[in-house]
Amino acid sequence: MRAGAFPLSPTPEAFSEVLRVWTQKYKIGEAVIIVRRKGRIVHRAGIGGADPDAAYHLASLSKAITGACVAILVRDGKLSLDTPLKDALAKFLAANGKPADPRVLQATIAQLLTHRAGFSGADDSEDAATRTTLKTYLKGHSPRDLPDPGYLSAVFRMKLVRTPGDRFAYSNAGYLALGAVIEEATGQPYETYCRNAVLTPVGATGELEPSWRVMSSYGGWRMRGADYLAFFEQFNPTEAKFGTKMRDWMLDRTGKTYGKTRYPVWYGPGVRLRDAGRGIEIWHTGSWRRQLRPDAQGPLSADTSTFAMRLSDGTSWFVHSTPLVTGGARAELDRELQRAYRGVKSWN
Repeated sequence: MRAGAFPLSPTPEAFSEVLRVWTQKYKIGEAVIIVRRKGRIVHRAGIGGADPDAAYHLASLSKAITGACVAILVRDGKLSLDTPLKDALAKFLAANGKPADPRVLQATIAQLLTHRAGFSGADDSEDAATRTTLKTYLKGHSPRDLPDPGYLSAVFRMKLVRTPGDRFAYSNAGYLALGAVIEEATGQPYETYCRNAVLTPVGATGELEPSWRVMSSYGGWRMRGADYLAFFEQFNPTEAKFGTKMRDWMLDRTGKTYGKTRYPVWYGPGVRLRDAGRGIEIWHTGSWRRQLRPDAQGPLSADTSTFAMRLSDGTSWFVHSTPLVTGGARAELDRELQRAYRGVKSWN
């Protein structure tokens, strides 16, 4: 599928046309797309028998939920972006011991949010929190269970690969730690607090994926696409739902940029942001693939891919597909969905 290689409908049906060609090219079995504009769903479709009204495992799109919860706590004075982990997790550390690398104690909430806390990430040898460490942890625990303190403690037993604040390295460890921070700051279970703080107020429903609750704050949520887009609208910078301080911090790319692109790209509270000359666009991708033996409750293997985008005019879309594809395939889908959007003449 080469950009502009085939004509598109001037209606929202163009989004389905793009998705259909993309799934054929990359041999995707099932996919859904939901498009929202001005507070209402204007298009939804399924490919390969997939149900656009079903709930799907979000994988790393869950980070936006965690980021939004932290933003609420900062807005309400329960946390500060400069709070170090030694203070944010004082009770946890007292009960479970200090990290092996003392630099972890100085990592701030802002650095955890923006993947600059020093943990190993996808650009290093591995994202240890969800590879080596998780594999070892699951030898004695079920992925269906919420993570107990032993999981984060195991992450803290590993040496940081860089000093906090040095540079961006996408890592699940920081968001695992933020789940514990939320629980310590609120005295509530992570799932309960986040559902009440950032889902229920906008009429969205969601739960942790029953087979992978262990992923919790870094990748554990399951939601309908329409509900996710309603939640995602809270990142609208013109409304500052998380307060003006958090909004301004989110939009300020100073010290948050990453990658090599023709335009600025940076990371905020669980979301990626970019300014390609069309206004601020907010998005994220999610992926999770694991092959585990079934247990008494059923299958545990996962193969999921998600993508959510919000444009500066408030138009947004959610895509779920399986099996997982990454890299250039998802970048191509992003470009073609943007082309579909630009070609729509009527949204009715």
